[in-house]
Amino acid sequence: MPFVYIDQNVLGFQLDGKINFSGISGLRFVYSKVHFAEIRRSQNPESYLRALRDIGATLLELQMDNFKFTGSATLVEEGFPEEHYSRYMESIGEVNFDEGIFDPFQVWVNGGGNADLLRSLPNRFLAQLQTLNEYLPEDLRLCKEHISDVMFSDTLEQMIADGNDVENKRAALGGMKGRFGSIKGENQILQIWKIIKPFLPSCSNLTSDHFFGFEPIPGIENEPVSIYLGIVRCCAVLDILGFKAEKKSRRIEKIANVRSDAAHIGMAAFCQALLSSDRRLTERAKAIYQYKGIGTVPLILEDAS
Repeated sequence: MPFVYIDQNVLGFQLDGKINFSGISGLRFVYSKVHFAEIRRSQNPESYLRALRDIGATLLELQMDNFKFTGSATLVEEGFPEEHYSRYMESIGEVNFDEGIFDPFQVWVNGGGNADLLRSLPNRFLAQLQTLNEYLPEDLRLCKEHISDVMFSDTLEQMIADGNDVENKRAALGGMKGRFGSIKGENQILQIWKIIKPFLPSCSNLTSDHFFGFEPIPGIENEPVSIYLGIVRCCAVLDILGFKAEKKSRRIEKIANVRSDAAHIGMAAFCQALLSSDRRLTERAKAIYQYKGIGTVPLILEDAS
């Protein structure tokens, strides 16, 4: 039976009565904790959880080893969405963690945000490290001097001085006048790479997988990159390049939704299909899946009303 990963917006069709997925046989609908993050931000979490239960959706969970993604995922066969969501809320409530701590940075590199929010990042990051440090066993805690050393104000000030005109960044990589956004046809990610590569003469050893986030950058990263994390990183690069990107990627209040979109594409890579009503998301997913040889088929659900 094919596993179909449903985007969050698809649940809206079920809630609005535009389609009844519970009456569809021969498919197994799948969701993930990415849905829980979005449901948590919604005004009516109970209705979304009920919709997941009504369509018989099964939770897909990434496998981790020593706090690192292994590159595999499994279905959680037991339990209802409400039970899984309750455990999810309990787990994130155990530690006081600021999920949006790097939002100002991500929005800035995408061409939005403001300098004051970016300047606040070091202090917020330092406060977060101090908070997390308190949760560690005594013998694993960092000394206060080491925590205080983790500052990057100079780097951020240089970023602010350079400005955040994303069109200039794209032009420097050969993507002037919306060139990356107009890519069509087959192997779109490779088409983009062929444009960019000549503009990186000092990075002769850099491959497309390095650039788009699927392989660790030589000399900077050492750990292998899981396919899920690689897809999320690739989406962040594509936002900067302007390929199937949305303006909301430049808005601080919307950047969490942008990350959720990337995570949905990553989670769906473990299924036979991805179902969404977001055309840009499905088109980006198709390009990424084709580039990495992933068999997931993106499907668009049109609103006929």
